[in-house]
Amino acid sequence: MSQPARRALKALLLATAMSAPLAGLAHAQAPAASPAAAASVEGRVVDGAGRYLAAVQIAVPALDLRTSTDREGRFELALPAGAHQIEARYPGFETRTIQVSAPTAQPLQIVLGRTDHTEVGEVVVTASPIVGSQAAAIAQQRAAENIVSIVAADAIGRFPDQSAAAALSRLPGVAIERDQGQERYVQLRGAPERWTVVAVDGINVLGAEERVFRFDSVPAVVIQSLEINKTLTPDQPAEALAGRINIVTGSPFDQRGLRVSGDAGYGEMELGDGPQRQFSGRVSWSGDRFGMTAALAHYRRNQTTDNREITWSRDGDMSTADDFSFRSYRLERENNAGHFGVEYRPDGGGRIFFDSLYSEFIDREQRNQYDFQLSRALTQSPANRVGDSGFVDGAGYTGTWQYGRYYSDTFANTLGGDHENVFGWDVAWRLNYTHTDAGINLPLIQQNFLSGTGRLSLAWTGAEAGTPDLDLYRSTPGATFSRGAALADLPQTGSVVDVLIPIVAETNTDSWTGQLDIARDWTSFGAAAVLKAGVKYDQRRADGNTFSGLPGATPQLQVLAGRLGTTWSVTPRITAAPWNSDFQRGWGVTYVDNPGLREDLDALLAQATAAGLYDPNGLVQPQDRFTVDEDILSAYVQNKWTSGPWEILAGLRVERVDLTSAGVIAAGGVLTPLEVENDYTDLFPSLHVNYEITRDIKARAALIRGVARPSFGEIRTSVAVNDVSETVTGGNPDLEPERAWGLDAALEWYLPGAGLASISAFYRKVDDVIFDATTVITDDRYDAGGVDRTGYDYATTLNGSDGELSGVEFAYLQQWDFLPGPLAGLGFQGNLTFLDGEFKTPGGTTSAYPGMSDTLVNASLFYERYGVSARISYQWRDAWLDEPSVDATDETYWDATEQLDLSLRYQVRPELTLFFDANNLTDEIGRRYQGATNRPIEVEGTGRRYLAGVRFNF
Repeated sequence: MSQPARRALKALLLATAMSAPLAGLAHAQAPAASPAAAASVEGRVVDGAGRYLAAVQIAVPALDLRTSTDREGRFELALPAGAHQIEARYPGFETRTIQVSAPTAQPLQIVLGRTDHTEVGEVVVTASPIVGSQAAAIAQQRAAENIVSIVAADAIGRFPDQSAAAALSRLPGVAIERDQGQERYVQLRGAPERWTVVAVDGINVLGAEERVFRFDSVPAVVIQSLEINKTLTPDQPAEALAGRINIVTGSPFDQRGLRVSGDAGYGEMELGDGPQRQFSGRVSWSGDRFGMTAALAHYRRNQTTDNREITWSRDGDMSTADDFSFRSYRLERENNAGHFGVEYRPDGGGRIFFDSLYSEFIDREQRNQYDFQLSRALTQSPANRVGDSGFVDGAGYTGTWQYGRYYSDTFANTLGGDHENVFGWDVAWRLNYTHTDAGINLPLIQQNFLSGTGRLSLAWTGAEAGTPDLDLYRSTPGATFSRGAALADLPQTGSVVDVLIPIVAETNTDSWTGQLDIARDWTSFGAAAVLKAGVKYDQRRADGNTFSGLPGATPQLQVLAGRLGTTWSVTPRITAAPWNSDFQRGWGVTYVDNPGLREDLDALLAQATAAGLYDPNGLVQPQDRFTVDEDILSAYVQNKWTSGPWEILAGLRVERVDLTSAGVIAAGGVLTPLEVENDYTDLFPSLHVNYEITRDIKARAALIRGVARPSFGEIRTSVAVNDVSETVTGGNPDLEPERAWGLDAALEWYLPGAGLASISAFYRKVDDVIFDATTVITDDRYDAGGVDRTGYDYATTLNGSDGELSGVEFAYLQQWDFLPGPLAGLGFQGNLTFLDGEFKTPGGTTSAYPGMSDTLVNASLFYERYGVSARISYQWRDAWLDEPSVDATDETYWDATEQLDLSLRYQVRPELTLFFDANNLTDEIGRRYQGATNRPIEVEGTGRRYLAGVRFNF
């Protein structure tokens, strides 16, 4: 065993063994048991309809004791024998005080009534999905040991949004990255996406897309709550710098008996008039000992995406446009999910359960694209091309077609148990297996219209707006090209050669996790305390390939067809259907039948494969492939003290990581296998302090340490070597993870009407920030074939330094039930976040973090009364860095974006609700630019979308 391994093992054993003396100290400091101190009071809190209320604050003010109910409304207090007053507090409900005599003969049943004084029958008829969800979230946030933000289902299990991504977008410090109008990725507190880790029911899962998780693939029907842990406690894996989002799925015991719920909806995408549809269903049943739940969800939409892209940097003059790309995408996007859970509760308490969650995203994309070559036109002068307008003659153009597929899926399975009073300890264990897949398969067919008679004369305006208006003319060849007759429509035939450009990338991961946690109540330094410790082992394997920009094979399709004795042509697949577009264009064009063209391509390639003229296994460059094994052994110990208004949690986590990266050195057509092993051990101390200033004001502070691990593609061993230019390009298996110390503080004021006003601030000191750069080879790792490659330029991913990230978050939400009459249904939910951060690149320059906006704004005005639940939501974020570069003039940014959405619900009966959703009401577009706002490189629009339907709950 190596010396680092021995040190890591000693650290793990030490952290685990710390529980033994602390447990002994508990017995030494705990007062001797006596009848007066041995009384127990148990109970359950429900609302007026008998539904469980989780995270209700249960307090005994005279003894400075408090606890919270679990997700089934249960609580337990150890009290001296005798009479006591117990208070039960929950947002939006009247505080109730009851007299009890400890010990109680039977568990208590505490019923809370709403603050609007509605009768129980009225509560059942007039449900409040928005306020009910807010109340549940506020209660859970208040009961949390760390700094969190939460979205929760209401008392009857209705989630306020259609997907996890849409729900998260309204929380403080959360920015959503949309992909062609659909919420996709979460950027927490301005940090890169890789700094946020995702868990399902407390077990971390690898994001299917290089550790990054797609939140649009998780539908509301499987979610009980979403927990954003902005500070991590020692019992949570430390592999996150921005936060950990825990997706809590539904349990069959959330509601007793038989329950059936679901929804069905249908709507339209305004651009292209494509349909969208969704349906979901969930059934659960539980008795006294056994329960099971199952859910299915499906969402599908057919949309058209308007897209324009401009190249400014081809000829070295950034002030003039070099290429125009006009694109129309026709998409068929689909999200599917399934959830199954079974649970058994033996006599004596505890539970044993099995839970399985599957989610997938599929995007079948049709590309229709024409690119016009301005700076490569055969007749032009610099004076003819200025920033916003210009004209050229003899310009070639290309057409690109594709019927491709993007996909990602996650399959998480957990077997676990929670057991009470096992030799005085509460014991929890989990065994998990998770598989993820993500990939793209884009067989691009590029047509080239470059012949002398096929070239065009072009005149344009509007380049600096990103949506150029382009006039087309025939171009007459001669000593120079000259402008000919004007064209109303683009010529779509006459390509001199059609080239296949296959873009293929895939990542598959398999993860096995075993986890054991133990906990017990004790008395430490005169205060009530909870001691907790645990060990965890993760074994992960990832294999696949990235796409570094160079496909493995690019056959000319006419040539390939000729060698097979057949023909190839796109012309029979050109349709009469004009492009759907809201952007100006200046000329007419029709769609190509991409699915039919894909059939033609597949048939041709099948013939070529059978004849030995095409190798489908050669589509990926060897230097893009990787296999990475990652084993993580961790242990922790923590203790929580509660005394009066104080709650202090302190602990230590240690994680030992062993990495093996296998790949090849590709040099001169020779592949040499290469395997690199690395390991490292990290200690993660943390301290969390909560203080109740008053009954309704709570202060929090935390000191933490965390880590973010590189993607599997970034730490791949495979490289490509060019001995002529003396360059090496590929992954970096020696890449260090990003590490950070963090300091957080928060002040929370709990308001009437299920309300909350809060301010929080955070700071992260980050080291080893990951950045694409070039360095020099200093060892003999790549000296395959007897060639000394020391001193070669090495283009890869490197670690920077001296990173800082900070921010302040303001949040307010409340239903204004103090207003008179019908106005009492009005309410507001909003938050404002200010962010700042930068780091040093490996070259010593300073860069902002990709994805970080300086300002985030979320605001929702809602009304909920008389069975009506309505909300209009506004989101805005200012510009953010998309792709950094060594030369700041080449950096690309997304411009500031905003979105306005409307959600309407009307409860017809207690079991039946009608809904209507309208998204992107102001028809906003996305805009990306290079270096300056007058150099747009991409403009994209998706139009408004509408969905109406019915939700049911029995």
